[in-house]
Amino acid sequence: MAFPFDYVRPRSLEDLLGGLRQAGSEGAVLAGGTDLHVKIRAGKTQPRVLFDISELEPCRRIVEKEGKLRIGAAVRMAEIAASATIQRIVPSLVTAVTQMSSRQIRNRATLGGNIVTASPAADAVPPLVAADATVTLVGAEGQREVALSEFILGPGKTGLGVGEVVAEVVVPAARADRRSRFIKVGRRKAQAISIINLAGCIDMETDGRVHDIRIVLGAAAPTAMRAYQAEQALRGRTPGPEDLREAAALAAQECRPISDIRATAAGRRLLVEAWTLRMLQELSGAGDDGRGADT
Repeated sequence: MAFPFDYVRPRSLEDLLGGLRQAGSEGAVLAGGTDLHVKIRAGKTQPRVLFDISELEPCRRIVEKEGKLRIGAAVRMAEIAASATIQRIVPSLVTAVTQMSSRQIRNRATLGGNIVTASPAADAVPPLVAADATVTLVGAEGQREVALSEFILGPGKTGLGVGEVVAEVVVPAARADRRSRFIKVGRRKAQAISIINLAGCIDMETDGRVHDIRIVLGAAAPTAMRAYQAEQALRGRTPGPEDLREAAALAAQECRPISDIRATAAGRRLLVEAWTLRMLQELSGAGDDGRGADT
């Protein structure tokens, strides 16, 4: 089957932006293509021009500089999984990408694609939101940086403007002793869309009090969401088992799940409560058995 589009491999971001400006709404950016190819074959999108950024150097970098980790939008999931730099700075992202789909897909799928698709169940998003990540957007009007939590607006919807592209994801440096976790709950261990996923990170004081904590729920609302009430219940406290159970229950109350072919809304709430509790036990080391391990 022949597709009526032109294929362009821009040599620079300037070439890419110029081409997108000319193509307007008929242009599309191709990175890994694992989602875009499916949409084209299904007739859900019909671009006139495809701009392939899979080897565009500014979008292919993994760089740690001036206290920030910069991951290019066209960096593949397999490359993230193999990166010692990413493992050191945001290990929960490495955990997330190693549980995505199959090895073949991870060799093609990109970080930018996982974000721009804006699926509520996207596995890379909760760890990045928990890490206060931003996305760098470039377009004809210049460059801007937007918090990832604000960039994804809803299922399939982002704050990407016409002619703009996601160039990179930026993660600020964290405390060296930060603990982080990612948990994926699916119907099988591999090649499954998350029923829910969740990520968290915690900074502890030397006296055992929680200095800061982030709890992010995926596939439990239209976008990955911070469980702010659950976080507030633990911040500044020395958490014991009852505190963790209270926070997990608050997370379940805060989430806004839907019923679909994978689970009911009620079922998702139960999973959120159970797995948030498990994650908090691991993060804090204050579980019922008193054990916990650093990531």
